[in-house]
Amino acid sequence: MKNTKERIWREALTLFSQRGFDGVSVKEIAKAVGIKDSSLYNHYKSKLEIFNTILREVSQILKEANNTYAIPLTVNAGDKYKNIPIQELTKMYVDAFKFYLADETASKFRKLLIAEQHMNQSVGNLYNELFFDLPMKYLTILFTDLVNQGTFIKMDPYIIAMHFYSSINFLIRRCDIRPDLVEENISLLEQHIEQFDQIYRVERTK
Repeated sequence: MKNTKERIWREALTLFSQRGFDGVSVKEIAKAVGIKDSSLYNHYKSKLEIFNTILREVSQILKEANNTYAIPLTVNAGDKYKNIPIQELTKMYVDAFKFYLADETASKFRKLLIAEQHMNQSVGNLYNELFFDLPMKYLTILFTDLVNQGTFIKMDPYIIAMHFYSSINFLIRRCDIRPDLVEENISLLEQHIEQFDQIYRVERTK
């Protein structure tokens, strides 16, 4: 059972993701948790502190999820990719895709960051870090290794990473807008990964 402090930020996340930070009052957060306003202040000094707790806690959850679903970023990450059958690689990224769509915390957090990014610079920076900079950094290192070892054709690793990741990001945003297209988008993701592998892997391009 979640403790009260965690329940507060989780309920606040739900409300913030629906109406934005400015559209939610402390009183409404307390009501959602089932406590009095005065009791909420025993755990947090302000609404802003709750908001900052959400940013910190969920960022950590998402980083741990990346380590769970993606190929671990180690010195031999390229070797791991080289030896993974395309079916297993596809399943790995489809599972990650499903997590970001189905996990309520991840989904609400993504919507919150998108809604608040232009009103709060720190939120915009965090959104950029979690959904652009970190994935691109990881993938660029991976594809650099694959190009250097001759597994991938010689092309700019950053551009290869853009090709791989932009489609995944696009399909996630498409699902946010049209939840009824999840299965169609999963099928498109599977096709994207297979075609990506055919384009860049040396053995498949001879």
